[in-house]
Amino acid sequence: MGKILGLVLFLLLILTGCSKNVKPNKDIRGDRNTTTITTTSGAIIDDTLFDWQQNDEILQEGRAAKIVVVKSKRVLVLFDENGEVLSRHRISLGKNPVGTKLKEGDYKTPEGIYSIVDIRTDPKYYKEILISYPNEEDRRRSRELGFNPGGGITFHAQVPWNWDGHGDDYTLEHDWTIGCIAMTNRGMDDVWSRVDKNTVVEIRE
Repeated sequence: MGKILGLVLFLLLILTGCSKNVKPNKDIRGDRNTTTITTTSGAIIDDTLFDWQQNDEILQEGRAAKIVVVKSKRVLVLFDENGEVLSRHRISLGKNPVGTKLKEGDYKTPEGIYSIVDIRTDPKYYKEILISYPNEEDRRRSRELGFNPGGGITFHAQVPWNWDGHGDDYTLEHDWTIGCIAMTNRGMDDVWSRVDKNTVVEIRE
């Protein structure tokens, strides 16, 4: 009887796995399913992490290790090297926003992992950050479809008539770019001050 009971307990351990308490992964930079994170200021952000609350939310100081854009939520979030949230910004996309960019002139914003190529001022859009679209996967996909993938995708701010910010809500309520990611001038100033060419860019659907 004792041997049978022991065997049953052994099988239960195998089926149920280790009973240790496992802490959730704190590094949410590449994890779409993480639901909580505690910032250095003590604030706890739950599964609304990628839900913008206002046009620009500056949460804490620090350099950005990664930019994550979630297209479906029209949001850009900056993370530091520990996966903590630095700031969150409402954005606009290309005029044809659903799906990844396939070819030049399709007005879509790409999806994938990119690097920063250039950080510069711009007479038309205040400031902009050029990313490495198309990457190798983008080029392969477009080539197989017989398309030119295009290029010149940036994060940029507003047109001159809105440099004072009075039209931010209006421009952010519309997807109006040719495929770039647009944000407020205030938001761009924040991102501009935190990134460099080592900052990773991830754009999700």
